[in-house]
Amino acid sequence: MNNTDYTTKALINRQNRRRQVRQHRIALILSLFSIITASILLISFSTEANDMEHQPSYKYYKSIEITKGDTLWSIANDNFDSAHYKDINEYVSEVKKLNTLSSNDIIAGRYVIVPYYASEFVSD
Repeated sequence: MNNTDYTTKALINRQNRRRQVRQHRIALILSLFSIITASILLISFSTEANDMEHQPSYKYYKSIEITKGDTLWSIANDNFDSAHYKDINEYVSEVKKLNTLSSNDIIAGRYVIVPYYASEFVSD
């Protein structure tokens, strides 16, 4: 082989290498674009799902007449919301504080104030 054959082959190899580098750059840019787009979509779907799961709830109070046989625990069982209290003991404790009760004793015919939660906002 003569010198011009090596020069021609080197030129062809250089052109082929440039073409490969250009193709790899395009592939890299497209891959990065796809990854970024997919990440943004996943984050937005995740945010929407969280918004649906965590709808706001508002705390309200109601007055309940105590009837014969009622206890703080039976009233708590009827009104307890596990999404807002760790257990029923915490709920009974709050009811006692709201009504300034020093014991678990309640009297039929009287009223007790209990908290409850609702997703609707009620304004006066």
